[in-house]
Amino acid sequence: MALALFVLGLATRLPFATTNLYAHDSVLYLRGMERFDPLDQRPQPPGYLYYVLLLRGVDLFTHDPNRAMTLVSAFAAALAVALIYLLAARLYEERTARVSALFLLTAVTFWAYGGVAYPYTLLAALSIACALLFWRALDHHATRTRRGAALVVASAAWGLAVGFRSDLAIFLAPLWLLAAARATAAIAALAALVTFALGAAWYGASALADGGIARFTEALREQSSFVEERYSVFANGPIAIDQNGYDLARFLGRGLYFLIPLVAVTLLWGEARRVELRDRWRTGFLALWTFAPLPFYLFVHVGEYGYVFSMLPGLSVIAARGAIALAKGLRRPRSLRWLVAGVALGNAAIFLLSDAPISARDISRHDHGIDEKIAYLSTFAPETTSVVTAYDTLLVEHYLKGLPVLPYDPAGHPGFTRPLACAASPPPMPCSGDTVDVVLWDDTLRPEGPGWQEVPMPHGARLRIARVPRASSLRVSEGLGVAIIR
Repeated sequence: MALALFVLGLATRLPFATTNLYAHDSVLYLRGMERFDPLDQRPQPPGYLYYVLLLRGVDLFTHDPNRAMTLVSAFAAALAVALIYLLAARLYEERTARVSALFLLTAVTFWAYGGVAYPYTLLAALSIACALLFWRALDHHATRTRRGAALVVASAAWGLAVGFRSDLAIFLAPLWLLAAARATAAIAALAALVTFALGAAWYGASALADGGIARFTEALREQSSFVEERYSVFANGPIAIDQNGYDLARFLGRGLYFLIPLVAVTLLWGEARRVELRDRWRTGFLALWTFAPLPFYLFVHVGEYGYVFSMLPGLSVIAARGAIALAKGLRRPRSLRWLVAGVALGNAAIFLLSDAPISARDISRHDHGIDEKIAYLSTFAPETTSVVTAYDTLLVEHYLKGLPVLPYDPAGHPGFTRPLACAASPPPMPCSGDTVDVVLWDDTLRPEGPGWQEVPMPHGARLRIARVPRASSLRVSEGLGVAIIR
């Protein structure tokens, strides 16, 4: 069954693989494949060395970095579906396992990210794999010796996983502590030593590839300061919780959709809670694994739909338990299959048929839009063109060779006003003429005032263009509004 789910997961991901790099971080991973240097954002610190090495290995066969990244995403997504089946079967039974796997298989954003150049499906797969091993270390029916050996193996897997996704060092720590509490002091110490040694090996290898311990440590310090100053509660106060909480709710909501009521049934319905609390070790394990990332996301940073893939597998299991409890409460056992099918088909319909964010159409529009926008702008003269972008700066610079780019970073910046005169153009950008074509690349940018022309692309993307005098100025506001000041 696990193998069948893996094949099904792969078959439902590969057809939706994109042909272009997906976002800002995708370009950083590409740069890291070319030369590993986290201090130079190749990729962003801490560098995810093992992930970059995996991509380089796959690229030896694909000769296409984007294809290498999407293949890793697809295989990791399929592996996560198979692993959640195995984990849920060991936590509960076969019925919960099948439902959990089906829910994760059809989760909207998880389906979408199985075809793009992002590492977040790998985050899910590694998290589930480590959780499966930690649960073996808590096996009540195993001897103490076997539980101790399982803890050492799980600790080794955790140490290796951190080299792919460093956030797992925080998110899986509660599971390690829970498992270590059931082991002898000697075994717990050995497991801690194994984890530390493998973590140190990743740190040392990353530092060696980055030019030394001091340089790599500086890269980590700069990245930590950047995140803290822009997103965390420690630098921004309670308002950071509001923003992070809003983003977290949005990311989880679009990952769960029809699973939300079933999660609520498990968490809020007294009868369902009583069933779960019959095995407090199992309930504590599932709760720690699922919700351990929550404080970090609320108080520090949650910047992407894929971040919540550390929580989505556990929430899929909780939703499966809610579906089973609801069918039992209705006293109609056969209603379970219809309830599960309805939820899975509903989420699949959102991904396959709707125009919602991170749906198949949205991903396709974005992917084809890159090619179509580049083709349309190929006739524009660099000396009389300025391309404005907010979130896609690195993508634009990577694909749109030759045209001047005016980037705007919305995170922590109130906006800017910039003259369009040639004297204000940064060298060595070409500049001439009495007029300039201002091009808005991102859909998120909002043109304000008259004179803007919208140019639709065949797959639904668009460009907004205004031809204005060189004597004008460009104003970009904090709310992503773009206006021409004449």
